[in-house]
Amino acid sequence: MPKYSKVLISAAAFIYIGSLLTLLKMMRIIDNHEVGDHIMSPEKIKTEINCAKSPKDLMQPTTTKVEQRKQYNEMAMEIAAKWNLTTPNAAALLVQQFEKANDYNPEQDFFHFHHLYKSGGTSISNFMDQTVGLPKVGNYWEGILPGSYESGNFDHDEALLDINKRLAEGTKREDLPYKASYAHTGLRPVYGPHRTKTAKFFQEQMPNKRLRAITMLREPTDFRASNHAMIMCGLNSEISKFNRQRAKEGLDQVCSPKDGLNVSALVDIKTQNLIDKCKSGAKVNGQQKQQCQDYANGVDIFEHCRSPSHLLEHYQYDKHYRSMFTGLMGRYHRGQEFGGTAYVGMSYGYESAEESKGYSVENVEEYTLQDLGGIDLTISGAGDGGPPEPDFIWFGITERMRESTILFYYFFKSKPLERIPQHRIQDCRPTESVGWTTEHREIVKQKEPADYAVWRAANAILDVRMAKMKMEIQAQLDSGVSKEALYYVDWDTLEAL
Repeated sequence: MPKYSKVLISAAAFIYIGSLLTLLKMMRIIDNHEVGDHIMSPEKIKTEINCAKSPKDLMQPTTTKVEQRKQYNEMAMEIAAKWNLTTPNAAALLVQQFEKANDYNPEQDFFHFHHLYKSGGTSISNFMDQTVGLPKVGNYWEGILPGSYESGNFDHDEALLDINKRLAEGTKREDLPYKASYAHTGLRPVYGPHRTKTAKFFQEQMPNKRLRAITMLREPTDFRASNHAMIMCGLNSEISKFNRQRAKEGLDQVCSPKDGLNVSALVDIKTQNLIDKCKSGAKVNGQQKQQCQDYANGVDIFEHCRSPSHLLEHYQYDKHYRSMFTGLMGRYHRGQEFGGTAYVGMSYGYESAEESKGYSVENVEEYTLQDLGGIDLTISGAGDGGPPEPDFIWFGITERMRESTILFYYFFKSKPLERIPQHRIQDCRPTESVGWTTEHREIVKQKEPADYAVWRAANAILDVRMAKMKMEIQAQLDSGVSKEALYYVDWDTLEAL
């Protein structure tokens, strides 16, 4: 274990009790303040909140700024140790995260959701429709720029058509109603030699808007398992067909090798179906034609689909699944050049971050805390001193969806939904059905230390944001603001966590 991690853990042990007491106080939010039966008018809500001090002023009314920073530092040290962050600046950067103000302005800001494949992004896109996208007019959500697709690339022509239509009808450019967009298409970098088409489009069509970014990420092994099962190999479909046939025969669904699911046998069926298609003279694409030729030459064309072990040892892994978080921020550390977010293809195909100049786990952690954490506004695709890239105002983590959506409501002042949209949830989860084991996960950790460094740092940021949100809510309640006025707090989920 690195020396710094041991120091963090030792420090965390001393401060644990104090931090626990602080967190217990935050968790009394539900118990100490009941929601009334009456509904407050928007005017009363505005008056009640305006009469209270800002959350930042209320955070610790009986302590000095020095004492407050000490408390932040204690909590930051504990969080850094929890996620095994090794950069010496971890605690200091997490303190900056505690002190970071939420400056989202719906009148000034426009944010783009870059949806990485198989990260829960379809649900988040629908979630955006029903929150910042409201109201819905016809087939469109007023706040979402047309051209946004929950599972597709951004359509610039469709967006331009709607913009021009509104301008022709008399809407001023500065009064266009759009607040956000979403797509598999990335936004960054907005400046520099690799400026994206989407960045250029947004800047030209909405010059008065401050561009900002949001995204989702997923535990790196689960991320690969889901991509492997659905996108690379189509195993989800094969397993679903297999279980539908079992249901017709009155048999129960099976979802794992230990229950009798033979994925390799399903791959044999998939292979034979393709070969039969080629022999029949039916239309096949170039890739399928090549696969049939390879099969004729004795190649097991879907060998990498047979199991996680086959994938991890196969050249297809290195070709497609190295450093899959390249598309998240556009790079892993300051030594890398920006790029890789514009069109994140379904097969990915990035170079290994571990081989880049200036790489170290510590540098990746630090850069993630700064960039994904939105605390360094000097980062630019044009290089040092260039105009700042859109900052990440929010991000979510697939495995922590409830916490992620609570923070979304809170950051964007959106009324919580009765139900979070859920899409493409498989009856048989890929990690189970294809047979991913603890040993496979350890292999991915060894292969992809950069992706795991990003993921650990992201979880640490999320921990800080949850703790800070709870403290701010408690401070508001203690100052006399009612729960009804805090309409953007998901009280039910907050209590359940």
